[in-house]
Amino acid sequence: MARKILFLVALAGMVILITGCGSVQTQLSAADNGKTVEVKAGDQIVIALEGNPSTGYTWEAKDLDASMFQQIGETEFKSSNPGLIGAGGTLTLTFKTLKAGTSALTLIYHRPWETDVAPVNTFMVNVTVK
Repeated sequence: MARKILFLVALAGMVILITGCGSVQTQLSAADNGKTVEVKAGDQIVIALEGNPSTGYTWEAKDLDASMFQQIGETEFKSSNPGLIGAGGTLTLTFKTLKAGTSALTLIYHRPWETDVAPVNTFMVNVTVK
């Protein structure tokens, strides 16, 4: 009976280990603007950039190549000063890579309703997916 329990515990540990190693996250910041990054299909690209959504501005993907990337969830905001209403902070976007290839991943910082106004800032990386 003890062998059976030990076997089941070991098997459960292997399953957790295998499923936990499925994808890798590549963390990017403003310092990576204009660079080329190399990732594997199925990996995630996490981009954290300064912003302040209380002003109406947000980071969004522009002309996202839907055959290469899928945005995971919504843009997340973390205030640099949670006690101060309207404080800026970090906006984080996460993308999953879908297939091998090369494509630009471009984000724009803008007010989404201002369609005839140039973005205040742009972030772009060239992504090679192996």
